[in-house]
Amino acid sequence: MTPPAAAGDAWTEELIYSFAPLSNDTFAYPTVVAAKSAGVLGFTEEGGAAFLGTIFALTPPAQPGGQWAETDLYDFPNRAAGVAPTALIATGGVLYGTAGSGGTTGSGVVFSLTPPTSPGGAWTETVLYNFSGGSDGDGPNSLLPGAGGVLYSTTSAGGNANNGVVFSLTPPAAPGGSWSETLLYAFNGGSDGSGPVGITVGSGGVLYGATSEGGSNACPFGCGTVFSLTPPIAPGGDWTEAVLYSLTGENDGYDPLAGVTIGGGGVLYGTTGAGDVAGNSAGGVVFSLTPPSEPGGAWTEVTLHNFASLRSNDGQEPDSRLLLSAGGVLYGTALLGGFDGEGTVFELKP
Repeated sequence: MTPPAAAGDAWTEELIYSFAPLSNDTFAYPTVVAAKSAGVLGFTEEGGAAFLGTIFALTPPAQPGGQWAETDLYDFPNRAAGVAPTALIATGGVLYGTAGSGGTTGSGVVFSLTPPTSPGGAWTETVLYNFSGGSDGDGPNSLLPGAGGVLYSTTSAGGNANNGVVFSLTPPAAPGGSWSETLLYAFNGGSDGSGPVGITVGSGGVLYGATSEGGSNACPFGCGTVFSLTPPIAPGGDWTEAVLYSLTGENDGYDPLAGVTIGGGGVLYGTTGAGDVAGNSAGGVVFSLTPPSEPGGAWTEVTLHNFASLRSNDGQEPDSRLLLSAGGVLYGTALLGGFDGEGTVFELKP
């Protein structure tokens, strides 16, 4: 998506690669995850020789207007290696990701992909952690890199009464050792929320995120929350969870589908996948949360945009973490809606 030369003109979409249906390289849902000088890395939730998932690279053409080249980096060979990879991050040339299912118990894995030592060689997958589906979580979401190579993430289920957890994975002290999972918080499914959908890190190592359900207000299964997790003062202590805002299911919407974005002054920006329970602004909302001026005060929610209806041209069900650009402009995607009902890329200006 290329911005226009003149303000107000249309953006230009360029199709850089089209996946063949039911092919070895992909089946559905390819998503770009990281840009590098050598090309763009991405993943598919399904595809590959066994249709369990594929990690691929897209390399830009040498000359403008040429074709991008797709290369399969790794096909998931069996369920033990993971099924349906859903997120990737790149650190030091190594790719780290999660698969929401598969592994030894079917509850998902965290994995790494190490590049080959010589050009054209095979990438090597290593399962760093297998989820049991019990207290350690079930169905990991996207990873967040931290200091010292520590990885942070959430699981949508597992933990206390299957309400999801926030966890960290610490690399081994010596090469070849086992990674260690630490449970940072298990959601109870009440006012603290249920089903965390993503986290990001702010000042002082505080984690911020959203839950799709739970909270202080009803909706079908609770309207969802925005929360923080503060690290312990002393190593090994407990992390402290705080609900910053409990969605009401009214003008602020309910059911967040993605985590929040941190802006200037600690303001949080997020979306909900649904509008109010009465059916108004049914397509969801974009909101901001401003921290209190005094410690312990209430955060202030402002609804920035209502996606008006199930078939609105601006979109329905915003489903991605917002991108905050210069001048406070927000960018995001909506799963549905638009002129043909197939989703939108949207821009929201202050």
